[in-house]
Amino acid sequence: MIRWVGLALLAGVVGSSAVVVESGDVAVVYRFGAIDRTLTAGLGLRAPWPLESHEIVDVSEVRRVETGNVRMLTGDTNLIDLDLIIQYTVSDPVAYQTGLSDAEETLTGVVFSVTKNIIATMGVDVLLTTGRTELQQVAEEAAQVLLDQHRTGIELVAVEVRAITPPPAVLDAFKDVSSARGDRDTLALAAESYVSQRLPEVRGLATERIESSKAYAAERSARSSGDVARFDRLLDAKALSARSTKAQIWTEAAARIGAKTQLHVVRGETQISLPLEP
Repeated sequence: MIRWVGLALLAGVVGSSAVVVESGDVAVVYRFGAIDRTLTAGLGLRAPWPLESHEIVDVSEVRRVETGNVRMLTGDTNLIDLDLIIQYTVSDPVAYQTGLSDAEETLTGVVFSVTKNIIATMGVDVLLTTGRTELQQVAEEAAQVLLDQHRTGIELVAVEVRAITPPPAVLDAFKDVSSARGDRDTLALAAESYVSQRLPEVRGLATERIESSKAYAAERSARSSGDVARFDRLLDAKALSARSTKAQIWTEAAARIGAKTQLHVVRGETQISLPLEP
């Protein structure tokens, strides 16, 4: 009986001392309640309880925390409801086991802290349209810095914005604003299309008028130059022949007078009354 009891005790000691660590896990070994070492994948040994104990930590699993809706204030003093999904892994099992009493609660608090600071610098329009990607990236980077500073042993995989919406009380107003913004964008696109269509026509018409004006200016300049040259030649000719000039002046004067004179032929001793009708 003593022999069998001894064998049973020996088997129990050996069984409690063997530590089987699967791939992707790390065994944290405690000696008298304090962390002594870690064991990686494979078969390891430790002293029997109560001298040593161990705890298996999965370092390959991607863990997930869903935060639910949390109301936050934006940079333009609007309210939004934010729902996050936080994914993380354990990068340091020793720090993870000793540094945090509630890892997920601490992680959620850190992520929400940095997210509130980021949202406080962004407008609600940006957050509801193009700012989601920026919010996720900046929040992940800032939260990881704080987690590393506090030696939490947590590595963030992703901070995902599952939903970001206005509060139900103002949802209709936001929809109206969004609809008005869509109408504005539609009108702006229509105006740009009209401009792109009319601008080539206007430019073509302006070019045509400019070329026409240049042609008219060239014609007038050539005609004026010809008139000046003809006048110069006439002046030279008149200077050489004064009698011809005098005769021309008399001829031109007679032509002007004759154009305004009416000639009436009557017989002798005929009484006439003035003024005469044409």
